[in-house]
Amino acid sequence: MGEQPNADEATKREVRAAVRTRRRRMSDGDRAAAAAALTTRLVDLVERSGARTVTGFASLPDEPDTGGFLAWAATHDVAVLLPVVRPSGQLDWVPSTGRLAPGPLGIPEPLGDPVDADALARVDLMLIPACAVDRRGVRLGWGGGYFDRLLGGLAPRPPVYAVVFDEDLLPRLPREAHDVPVDGVVTPSGVRRLGAFGGPGPAPDPGNTG
Repeated sequence: MGEQPNADEATKREVRAAVRTRRRRMSDGDRAAAAAALTTRLVDLVERSGARTVTGFASLPDEPDTGGFLAWAATHDVAVLLPVVRPSGQLDWVPSTGRLAPGPLGIPEPLGDPVDADALARVDLMLIPACAVDRRGVRLGWGGGYFDRLLGGLAPRPPVYAVVFDEDLLPRLPREAHDVPVDGVVTPSGVRRLGAFGGPGPAPDPGNTG
């Protein structure tokens, strides 16, 4: 028999299942309204923080829609780096040009050459995907560990904001040793500074715009 999952892992699986179900049940109208509001929040965060280079992601159909923000960035001199999953389990970063293709995990990935390994040290702000986030800044991903490995190895680290729906901001999530907290969260209703565990330094704090 294999090892039995610990309580934290069981809780994480339950949360992931609940989030998937909730996201898939969203109506087209609710999804469109959330996308428009999220674009406003992301633009507001970037403008208030003065960020000129950010990381982002091209969203799947059930994820918060980042398409509006990526289109805005392309016309406002904001450089966006998008992740590409490598077989090693690491992430490369490619400048967003609007050209995407499905990656090995089915996630839309940018076409083009990756930036150099030191590029993240010059990023002003990181916007990353998540399944859920709690009010302390604990982030729950989808189990691959890509962003935990990335964030755990960044020093110094720019401010990191997870992008989720309002319902995905939860009171408390289990935190294990490999889980790296984020500094804030962006949802359709607002931008919130989190980080009870302390971040790498001051993060942009545009306040709660909800």
